[in-house]
Amino acid sequence: MRRLVGMVIVLAGTAATAFVVMTIAGQAGSIQPWSNELGDDFIFVRALPAIIGLGVLYGLVGGWLSPSGPVARRADGAIRRFSTTTILLHALLALGFLIALPTGVWQYIGGIIDVQGPLPIYLYYRIHYIGAGIVLVSVFAFVTYWWMTGDRSLLFPLSDLARHLRGFAQELPPMLGTRVAKLLRVDLRQPAGSSGAFSFYEKVWSFPTFGFGIGLITVTGIVKLLRYAYPIPGDIVWADSTLHVAAMVILIIRTVDHLRYTLARWPLVVAITTGWLPNRVGEARTAPARGGEAGSVSGGEQ
Repeated sequence: MRRLVGMVIVLAGTAATAFVVMTIAGQAGSIQPWSNELGDDFIFVRALPAIIGLGVLYGLVGGWLSPSGPVARRADGAIRRFSTTTILLHALLALGFLIALPTGVWQYIGGIIDVQGPLPIYLYYRIHYIGAGIVLVSVFAFVTYWWMTGDRSLLFPLSDLARHLRGFAQELPPMLGTRVAKLLRVDLRQPAGSSGAFSFYEKVWSFPTFGFGIGLITVTGIVKLLRYAYPIPGDIVWADSTLHVAAMVILIIRTVDHLRYTLARWPLVVAITTGWLPNRVGEARTAPARGGEAGSVSGGEQ
């Protein structure tokens, strides 16, 4: 019954947001003689509160439906790595990336090489805005969901930084790990212990850098939109646009690395589609590790 209520709320919120966006689009087309590109800019900035609100609604419902308590374990030993909400939001975020990143890249590359491409330029912007809207919904949903559930499994306390840095270095290939350990001033001979449900590589490198890139592109994207509603100095817009492109480059690199990392470790792909980490890997995640063994049990970068 609870899931049914949650589904009804989500569908109602999605329908209401779609109605608001369509109403704004209809008003923009009938009131002002704007170009397609400029009209889309104004539609997106006016629809921004509804888009963010939908993301918050998704997060609230997901947090309400998600069970709390210790990490679940199945009879076959598999451990629960992701909740159903996380799986769905991850898929939504991936969909947004698939739409927003290629169109965003073409906007800049096409301008640099002075090639229009097979579609009118305004359609690239329109498709990009659709992808960006999906990303915004998923980002605000994730933040709200994590706030509600208190899930901090991808984070580590600063008081435990030294152990996580040591585990991160141990998970890297020996030649690279030795150099990183020397740079970070950690002793690879000391045990790193258990990394939990996520590897040291994911907690120290993957999630923080992905989070930084997503946060940067979200903030700079919102500022780029707000210039159509509020007067923002040209220097700030230029700096913001530069950082937006930098965030796009970071996310492209991180996406490639993320795919390389997960596809080379099929149980991680299974986990993000089913939520469960298989017994063999789950036991390795939660069992104490000693010294260089951490790289083999935590699925670190090979």
